[in-house]
Amino acid sequence: MQNVVNSLAVLSFLGTVLLLFAFAALLRMVRDLQQAAAKGPAPAGTTPATRSVPRFASGDERPTFVLVVTETCPMCRERASRLMEVSGAAAGHLVLLSAAERCAEWVEGEAVTAIVDATLLGTIAVGATPTLIKYSPSGEEQWRRVVGSNADLDAFLEAAPVTADERVIIR
Repeated sequence: MQNVVNSLAVLSFLGTVLLLFAFAALLRMVRDLQQAAAKGPAPAGTTPATRSVPRFASGDERPTFVLVVTETCPMCRERASRLMEVSGAAAGHLVLLSAAERCAEWVEGEAVTAIVDATLLGTIAVGATPTLIKYSPSGEEQWRRVVGSNADLDAFLEAAPVTADERVIIR
């Protein structure tokens, strides 16, 4: 009887080891597929390589920076406030784009243009907010970046950090 119990214990241990190897192989295959999908070309019919938005073309030679926000995002409000703070040091035109009128109130004034247009927002197709998009003077999209912090926004705008004396408080 003891031999049968010992045999079953050994067989269950071997079965467990085999299951672990199978699971590791499955995880390796999933990882390889993820890497292949990340390296592969984008599927046909997705977003074009370069988007043109004539509304963001400028008459001068300065680019247009568009900050896309949503009203339910607390980080969006912080980035909009920071956009107002650095508006004088930015190397281009500044636009805040949203689908909600409430967001336009975050950047009242002449330094940042607020656009409330759900159709335009859908055309731009931003996956995460807040996102900063840079458009050339001709209105061609040059790049887009998710803005995770005020330092990111400063770096993307190539603006000098604002001192505490220069800050504008938006309520």
